[in-house]
Amino acid sequence: MQNKLLISSNCIEIQCERDDIATQQLLTDFYPVTSNRIKTSFKLSPHLVPEVLKAFRNLDESNIHTAPQKIQDLFYRELLIRENTLDLLTNGPRQSCIVSDKLTLKTHQQLGRELAEYHDRFAFFYDTRTGKTPLSLTIIYDDLRKNPNHKWLVVCPLILIYNAWLEDAAKFFPEIATINCHADTPQKRMKAIETPGNIYLTNTESFVKYRSALEPLGFTGCIVDESSDMKSPRSKVSQELVDFAQYMKRFYLLAGTPAPNGEWEYYMQMRAIDYFGWHSSYSQFKEYYFVNMSYNPQYEKLSIRPDRKDELLANVKRKALYVDKEDVLDTPGREFIPVEYDMPKSLMAHYRKLKNELYLELGDNVRITAINTGAKLNKLNQVSSGFIMDTQARKENQFYSTDLAEWYLLDNTRFEVLQDLLNQDGIAGEQVLIWANYRREFELIQGMLGERCACVYGGVNLDEKNEAIRRFKKGDVQYLIANPASADKGLTLTNAHIAIYFSLNWSYELFKQSYDRIYGDKTIQPYFCKYYILIAKHTIDNVLYTDVLQGKGDASYAVLNHLKGGQLNEAVDEDS
Repeated sequence: MQNKLLISSNCIEIQCERDDIATQQLLTDFYPVTSNRIKTSFKLSPHLVPEVLKAFRNLDESNIHTAPQKIQDLFYRELLIRENTLDLLTNGPRQSCIVSDKLTLKTHQQLGRELAEYHDRFAFFYDTRTGKTPLSLTIIYDDLRKNPNHKWLVVCPLILIYNAWLEDAAKFFPEIATINCHADTPQKRMKAIETPGNIYLTNTESFVKYRSALEPLGFTGCIVDESSDMKSPRSKVSQELVDFAQYMKRFYLLAGTPAPNGEWEYYMQMRAIDYFGWHSSYSQFKEYYFVNMSYNPQYEKLSIRPDRKDELLANVKRKALYVDKEDVLDTPGREFIPVEYDMPKSLMAHYRKLKNELYLELGDNVRITAINTGAKLNKLNQVSSGFIMDTQARKENQFYSTDLAEWYLLDNTRFEVLQDLLNQDGIAGEQVLIWANYRREFELIQGMLGERCACVYGGVNLDEKNEAIRRFKKGDVQYLIANPASADKGLTLTNAHIAIYFSLNWSYELFKQSYDRIYGDKTIQPYFCKYYILIAKHTIDNVLYTDVLQGKGDASYAVLNHLKGGQLNEAVDEDS
């Protein structure tokens, strides 16, 4: 067998002749294998160093001393990583959880800290409220104690810069120079980037734009907080972060819900962690692990192959640690309470018309048109809330000013249901978090509650958003109305223990993030948490609650089924 074996800390490369069938067949034992088009050069994860050396050079612990010193070092390093990882996961942390007089880690955080001593590239898939930020800051702190001149980059959603990283850095590690690279002008951002420091914070959206300015700083490591933002292989952020990761000596991912819609969303995240441990293309990855169950060429419904699910998850867990808050925290308990009500006949008629057609006539020459399935879903969601927006489909579900769209109030039943709910015993007088999705909902709810409420949604700037959150946490307002997409991450709102979902969306990730805002360890949330979900019977609300919020099915598929007249249609009659 003629082949050339090249081993480095980044990858294993095996070069062979075009007709070397024996080598190519042997390589099938090392899944996944990435190769060029002519199949003469194969690249594998360095994790496989012991197995590759055994297969191709007949080297193991008995004779590895005959190999070059560099190869010996990589061989023993991998065995050490495996041995210590197994020991830590089996027996728990070996060292004290005390970091400093300001911070003592919990056991699961200390476990992550010690795993980071052996893994330069790793994913901490820790549930919300389990302390990802203090853990990450401790990892950086441990590195800076040994290497004071090192620099670290943190890429995270904007809201986390202010409500997690800056707060925790100032609280636990004030001696570390932490630079906020977010600013309202490019000039201020560049000035921040040029400021000497150890930790540089940038929001996810700005990373791509300012990467060329950040790279000359020579970062030793990078932490991506809320790495589920990397789940799309087509997004520019995902692509740039995967590429950037390959230049980092150390690279870590943080996420509470890394793959909310399915296992295919691990691909880009794990490519960043172990570039050569995964297929070189997303299409190859999908073809190997999944089957497309959709009969609609415009809709992809991936289902993992049962015989390969364990293989995929094992490959993820080799470089990731999962922590569920229910396993590590003493939580107060929670309950989800559907609040079902009947829509009036007139509103249900509008709903049926829009559900079965692509338009809705409102009289006075007003015609609302849904030009595609996405626009129809948004409009059905609006109708179930009692209003509809007349605007172009591209503006749907975005918080544009009201002069760019015409809003039509069809019915106020849902708002009356909300008012009755807020007046119930056990809710009246309590601070309540209200989740809504559309600007019109915010306007109408705010009009109903007046000065007793504050709002957080896409149309509110960052300063106004932080002020609204501050007022709610301080108790200056009784109600906080928030959009899950704008207040889903990094917020601690445990001064409240009641949340109401005025309307729903079809993102399980957003839902999970949102209900965790008021839920956590008993030390910060001593009260039993209750979540009330408003549901208009026989509408899209039922589908979203069953298939998204309760996680009982594929939401996208269920929604399409509803649009086609299936599932709930038979339950609707003329008297509803």
